[in-house]
Amino acid sequence: MIDEFRPRRGAVLTLVFMLLLAGGSFWLLKQAQQPEQGATRQAAQGRPDYTMHQFRYMSAGKSGTSDYLVEGDVLSHYPDSNETVVQAFRMTRYDPSRPTMTLTSDSAKSNADRSEFRLYDNVVLRRPAGGNGDTLIVTSDYMLVLTKQELVKTDRPVQAQQGSTTLKGTGMIADSKQQTLALHSAVSATYLPPERVRR
Repeated sequence: MIDEFRPRRGAVLTLVFMLLLAGGSFWLLKQAQQPEQGATRQAAQGRPDYTMHQFRYMSAGKSGTSDYLVEGDVLSHYPDSNETVVQAFRMTRYDPSRPTMTLTSDSAKSNADRSEFRLYDNVVLRRPAGGNGDTLIVTSDYMLVLTKQELVKTDRPVQAQQGSTTLKGTGMIADSKQQTLALHSAVSATYLPPERVRR
């Protein structure tokens, strides 16, 4: 009887060994697949979840009137950072009591609630003067627009021109409420008399 049990025990041990081998192979297969899946997830990060072309976005003020208008050639939203990127950015700021201010740039990024717009490359701020005065034109390669505070700031080199007067400096803050513009450091000014400008 003992002799009859020995072959069966050998078969059982062989079967257990085969099951362990199959289980180990399955586990190794799963482990080998995980880095590929992780790489796929990483590659998917940084891709926009939606894109719009030739878009317009209007923000309404407290009174229900237009506060500012944002336009651009391409808008892309990135879910991993919750940022919006705009190509060929254009912003128009409306206020019945003040001249309309515009901002343009090659590209821009905004945060989720659109309280901040970061403008990059060929940034131009235009603010018409009251009456028959000359338009103020400010240029830089970067500006930060804070829509709730109605401020435009930069820590980069900037040039401001109004009529025959040109100011250059590093760092700037433009206050839309107060209608003021201040350059921070390394400021230089150039003024041409009107008769020389006409020549």
